[in-house]
Amino acid sequence: MRFLTWIFLLLSGFVFGQNNSLLYQVKGKDKKVSYLFGTIHMIPDSLYYFPGKLDKIIAKSDEVILEIANLSDQRKMMQLMVLDSGSCFDIFTPQQKDSVINWGAELSGITPAQFEKGFEKVKPFTLLQLSFQKMITGKVRMVDMEIESKAKSDKIPVSGLETVEYQISIFDKIPPKEMAEFIMKTVRDPEEGEKTFREMALFYYQQDLESLARLILESDEFGSSAEELLDKRNHNWIPKMEELMKTKSCFFAVGAGHLGGPNGVIELLRQKGYEVTPVRY
Repeated sequence: MRFLTWIFLLLSGFVFGQNNSLLYQVKGKDKKVSYLFGTIHMIPDSLYYFPGKLDKIIAKSDEVILEIANLSDQRKMMQLMVLDSGSCFDIFTPQQKDSVINWGAELSGITPAQFEKGFEKVKPFTLLQLSFQKMITGKVRMVDMEIESKAKSDKIPVSGLETVEYQISIFDKIPPKEMAEFIMKTVRDPEEGEKTFREMALFYYQQDLESLARLILESDEFGSSAEELLDKRNHNWIPKMEELMKTKSCFFAVGAGHLGGPNGVIELLRQKGYEVTPVRY
């Protein structure tokens, strides 16, 4: 499994097997009801599934909480993806650099010189986003952005568990040699990443969480970044979620990859005494 798939998994997410549902009801000692939903950042329109029941649950919530709020603020995100100094291609050997530039130029439909000039000042992990151009054809739906849009149309407050600055900083901490190798794996074998992406999107649509779990557990490429990218963030979110649920009925929508496993949000909430039960929708 390629690193691009892991970024897709983490920021948008999938889940380890949890009773074949992406939606969970969360109850505390006072029996106030909140919901936890696993999102996927990007999915083909043909697999997009957002039934009226889910829409109604959002509409009845006091607040919608995403990983980060204001997902449509593309200007801010782009500013944070710009390097302070140096070039995007400094992390590669000369041979790797040539391969990456030719790969990116072909994906983008421009000349190698144009690609190098256009991308030299952005952070290296942004190169991985290019593969999405081949992975999804036709209309694309972004579940987290759809939720934010629905909440705002119902005049429901929207907030985030963390900031976009923090999310970008996570990838800044990945050692340059490690990031270069992640990118080169995608360049060398894009078909594998595309195949995995299609499987994940279909399993998400089917809510086939056991199959998703197998895809995740069969890969060992997460490596030393696992704690920072997943577990640490899950633990950071729990106190914030508890504080919000004291006074409000919340709808939490985070990448589904954060939900399952011994350090997943579901298990961490249960350890805190919350009843967390799957909901069919």
